[in-house]
Amino acid sequence: MGLVGFLKSCFATKSDIEEIQSSRQAPTTSTKTSYTPLTSSEKSVKLIAVPTTTEISTPPTQTALVVAAKHTYKIDDVFPTPDIQDPDEVLIRNHAVGLNPIDWKSVDWNFCLPTFPWVTGREMSGVVEQVGENVTEFKRGDRVWTSTYYRDIRSGCFQDYVISPRHTVKPIPNNLSFEDAACLGVCGLTAAMTLWKWLEVPIFNTAQPISKTDDNFLLVWGGSSITSQFIIQIATYSGLEVIAVASDKTRDLVRGLGARHVVTRDNKSNEEIVAEARAIGGDRIVKGVDVVGPETAVHCISALSSSLPVQFAPLSFLPEDFVAPSYITVQNVEMKWFILEKTSEIYAVALNKLLEEGVVKVPRLEVLNGGLRMIEEGLNMHKRGDRGGKKLIVSLRS
Repeated sequence: MGLVGFLKSCFATKSDIEEIQSSRQAPTTSTKTSYTPLTSSEKSVKLIAVPTTTEISTPPTQTALVVAAKHTYKIDDVFPTPDIQDPDEVLIRNHAVGLNPIDWKSVDWNFCLPTFPWVTGREMSGVVEQVGENVTEFKRGDRVWTSTYYRDIRSGCFQDYVISPRHTVKPIPNNLSFEDAACLGVCGLTAAMTLWKWLEVPIFNTAQPISKTDDNFLLVWGGSSITSQFIIQIATYSGLEVIAVASDKTRDLVRGLGARHVVTRDNKSNEEIVAEARAIGGDRIVKGVDVVGPETAVHCISALSSSLPVQFAPLSFLPEDFVAPSYITVQNVEMKWFILEKTSEIYAVALNKLLEEGVVKVPRLEVLNGGLRMIEEGLNMHKRGDRGGKKLIVSLRS
């Protein structure tokens, strides 16, 4: 799968791929828990080493699932607990983590691992343990969720304690459990930012749906994926009429999320699926999202309007040599900007509001109990195939 597989899992741009390809050799082994310095464009969130924490005793060591060597996981029960190194950081005690394909692909294919040992994992929920001196919106014991960045080992979610910049930390809505909130940092945010940032659907944070218009069809190819489940709900509430491509098995699930039309893909060619979508939306499908792969992304584009301005987000990317028609704006969704641009927290705030209002609901969960020792099994479950629309969560609560 190589490069295409990486694209499917990392939401990377071409420049990101070139950067990763240049460092695909085995990372150097290190016994320290230092992290890789960021580039100049990332320094707005890279943090200086100054003592700024509140005066609370935290264990000097913790349990972590580390990538100890190439393709090798190891449970380390005396892994150093990360320290707050900037007045705008938050230390979170981990209660639940969400599992995503990027988690196993990065280890199996040896990318996004700056050194060994390393800690991966990109979304979690828990309680605030410590805060930097500038952080006033959180206190010890607050329930929070966050989305993290792979370049900082302190932010890897497969450990008992996780460091996050304050702008990436959000309170857990009262109607959500820790396990519910553990699926927001990757799929929930990807959906929100895909629609509100890249596809330019008007962002809102009140319980007032946007009025429908005549030219407002959205085509979602891969409708039962966890990201798509969030996309369908947000888009429907935003006034878009959703056409979703899904299997017979997940048709009712997708329809229940708000998709007005469901095109089932079983025993059909991609061309037949396109024809069905066009029969529904005519030439008024002006936004599209594909979460399956480069091949379906091309077919998704062919279903979109040919006479109106169109925006398309290929979350699993397009073939490298594909040239989109001039009337289609292809948006490269890069979730790292939630971390690197502090203003992007508006998307998490708005998502939280819709969750609090009950407008958006989290997907069905499959929760694995047993803590960090269950993560490797959970990642193997991801590898084995279709999750049937369920999100895999590992609970760290005893």
